[in-house]
Amino acid sequence: MNRKGSKEQDYLDVEINCLDPQLLHATLVSSAGSHCEVWRTSKRYQHDDEQFSHYDFVIKYPTVFQSTAEIKILQRDYNRLKHELEEIIPEALFFITEINQQKNVCVIAEAVDIWFNIANPQNHEEALELLRNNRRAYDQLERFIRCANQWRHADNARLIDLYGVDNLVMDRNYQIRYIDNFFVFFYEDMLDMMDEYESQSLSKQIETSISRLEYLQELLQRAKPDV
Repeated sequence: MNRKGSKEQDYLDVEINCLDPQLLHATLVSSAGSHCEVWRTSKRYQHDDEQFSHYDFVIKYPTVFQSTAEIKILQRDYNRLKHELEEIIPEALFFITEINQQKNVCVIAEAVDIWFNIANPQNHEEALELLRNNRRAYDQLERFIRCANQWRHADNARLIDLYGVDNLVMDRNYQIRYIDNFFVFFYEDMLDMMDEYESQSLSKQIETSISRLEYLQELLQRAKPDV
C-alpha cells in the first residue's frame, strides 16, 4: 500500500520497484520543480570494528515518463557536469526501474545541506562576504562560471539551468554545489521547434538563467581577493 508522504509523514508517496517505503523512511523536501520530486532519507552502516557511519542521501524521480533515449541524455549530461565540475556536483547514481508500474528512471544522490542560493541576487551582500572569506568557494564559483560560459559558446551550445529553485547553492561547509539532475541544460536553438506557449515558457527560463549567470560573474568580480 502506498502511504501519503509529506513533511509530517515520512513515507515515499510513490511506488519505486526496488525500494520498500515501509523500510525506508523518507521526507519530501521538494516538489516545486517542474521535473522531479525529491525525498531525503538516511542509512546507518556498521563497519567491521562495530563502529557506525551515517549517510544522508536523496531519492529523485521525474514527474513525467522518460524514454530510454531521454534517460541516456540525463546520464550523459550528469557525466559531463561531474567530469568538468568534480566536487561541485554531488555523487549520483541513475538507474532504470518501475515507478508506479511504469518503466522510468530514478536517482539516488548525495544529500546537500543547503545554506543559501548563491545565484539569488537577494543574497548579494552575504554572498560577497562568504566568497571573500572562503577561497575554496571562490575558486569553485570561478570554475563553474568558466565551464558554463564554455558550454554556452561551444558549437553545440547549451546553457546550464539556473532557473530552477536552489540549483546552485552554497552548503553548510561553505562549498559551491550544483544539485540539479534532470534536464540541466537549455538548448536555445530548440525555441523555433516549439509552439508559442512552450517557446514563451522556455524563453523565460533561458532569460532568467542568462541573467543569473551574468549576476554570478559580477559577484565573482566584486569578491575577487586582493593579490
